[in-house]
Formats: sequence, C-alpha cells, structure tokens
Amino acid sequence: MARVWLLYLLVPALFCRAGGSIPIPQKLFGEVTSPLFPKPYPNNFETTTVITVPTGYRVKLIFQHFDLEPSEGCFYDYVKISADKKSLGRFCGQLGSPLGNLPGKKEFMSQGNKMLLTFHTDFSNEENGTIMFYKGFLAYYQAVGLW
Repeated sequence: MARVWLLYLLVPALFCRAGGSIPIPQKLFGEVTSPLFPKPYPNNFETTTVITVPTGYRVKLIFQHFDLEPSEGCFYDYVKISADKKSLGRFCGQLGSPLGNLPGKKEFMSQGNKMLLTFHTDFSNEENGTIMFYKGFLAYYQAVGLW
C-alpha cells in the first residue's frame, strides 16, 4: 500500500508542472517530449529540461517528431536548444507550413556533457480564428564520446 501512495504523490509532480526545470538522470541515451505528447500540448506553459550525460561525453540530440504552432521568428510557441552557454537555435512550425523554423533531421551536439531544451507556449494555439491542436515534439538524445 505504501508504494501506491508514493506513486500517487509523485505522479502530480511529474505531469502537472507549470514551469521550472526538469533534470533528467544521467544516462547514455533517452528521449525528451513535450508535455502530454502525442496529445496536444498545453497553453501558457514553459519548462526547461536539462539533459546530462556522464562526464567525458557530449550530448547529441535529434528530433523524431516536431509539430509546434508556426510563427515568424518562432515568437509564440518554440523549443530553444542551448549548450555550453550558447544558443543552438529556436525552433517552431510543422511540415508544410511556410512559417517557422523546423529542426528537421539536424543533429545538435554539445561540447560538454549538458544540453538544455526550453519549451515555451503562449496563451493559445489559434490560426485564423480556428483553434489548432499541435502535438509537440519527440527527440532522442545519446552520449557521444569525446575521442
């Protein structure tokens, strides 16, 4: 019974974050998703995920799925990637949209063992007065040796 109670206490902390930073335990590979993926992500939300791999490795990140509200300059909803105290880009959009900046199949690489993904959404996902349901993103990361 104690295990069920502990899970009950942990689940809201994992799924009901309104912001802040989410550290990922050090592993050699894994995945990062937007909240609720593959269901539509929430409005008015921001969080930063810190990916850390063991010392002596770098982080390589590739997006498998990307579906965010498109906008000029990725002003409304976006994923910002940074590592080693510099920005690796700010991304938004979906396939077929003339607006946005898609990451495509580009590989993002850190010089050190950490990478940060900031996911930001504005107050609504609306296009020409129609409510849109964007699914967010799925990305895979792996530790890559420095040698």
